[in-house]
Amino acid sequence: MPVSSNSSRRKLLVASATYKRNELLDGLLKSLRDVQIPDGVDVEFLIIDNETSGGARPVVEKWQSQFEVPLHYEIEEAPGVTHVRNRALAAAAEFDFLAFIDDDEFASPEWLVALVERYDARPSAAVFGPVQSVYSAIAPEWIRDWGVHGTPMETDEDQTKPGATCNCLIEMKTVSELSLTFEPRMSLLGGEDTLFFTRMLDAGRRLTRAKDALVYEHVPDSRANSRWLMRRWYRTGISDALIAGRNVSPFLSRLRALFHGVARVVVGAVLVALVWLVTLGRNPRKVLERCYTVCRGAGMISFATGRMYEEYGRAS
Repeated sequence: MPVSSNSSRRKLLVASATYKRNELLDGLLKSLRDVQIPDGVDVEFLIIDNETSGGARPVVEKWQSQFEVPLHYEIEEAPGVTHVRNRALAAAAEFDFLAFIDDDEFASPEWLVALVERYDARPSAAVFGPVQSVYSAIAPEWIRDWGVHGTPMETDEDQTKPGATCNCLIEMKTVSELSLTFEPRMSLLGGEDTLFFTRMLDAGRRLTRAKDALVYEHVPDSRANSRWLMRRWYRTGISDALIAGRNVSPFLSRLRALFHGVARVVVGAVLVALVWLVTLGRNPRKVLERCYTVCRGAGMISFATGRMYEEYGRAS
């Protein structure tokens, strides 16, 4: 487990979960080697491999000698990103901050400095940075122009909605005070980070943005299409329904999800039809933007009827 040695300075652990993405992990580590270290902060890096055979170990070992600060490697055998993120929380228990970045991303040199500077300017339970999508040359032009997979941020400002762990800085004092962990039930479903940060908002804690803390995300061609987007939005409906019902009985949670799901499907279907008629089906982005409501509603109905969808499920 990582342990920083200088207690007079603030300590920050940067963690990334990985699973069978060695080529992308290699690119992430290259960017982290060159990332600027914030003044007055001791930084350590941790790669947590969710492949029990340790397939990412050679990639990490290749880079360890090239890092000027510690680069650690651990294996989390329990399948699913929730278990990996909870492993990171445990590893960061003695640190002041925990930063997350995904293994299919790479960081700008100013990434960490921008996150810490925003925290110092506006102390918060979590700081989120923007994510810019990187598409292949064969990705549809309308997808690339839309940038739907990314998270743009134009200003440094507080936010009233939960963020994501793909680019964030977490104040570990808040984690300790609220006894926060990532929800194991959502490990293969997804959306566990939304619930995590929603609980911070429930407790009245501040969330904020750092527009200069930029990371880039590789979007594979398998995700740069309408089918993948609709599956993601369907899953979002399920996880949103689960989160919305966190403080009520299971019966009321499912009843609420059914009502909101049906309403979204009906209204969304009407909007899809209208947009398709107006554009004669020639503007896939405009049509798909309305499909978001339908797909999310369908996910809520699935939750209400007891059907679940594991976006991150694995073949045995």
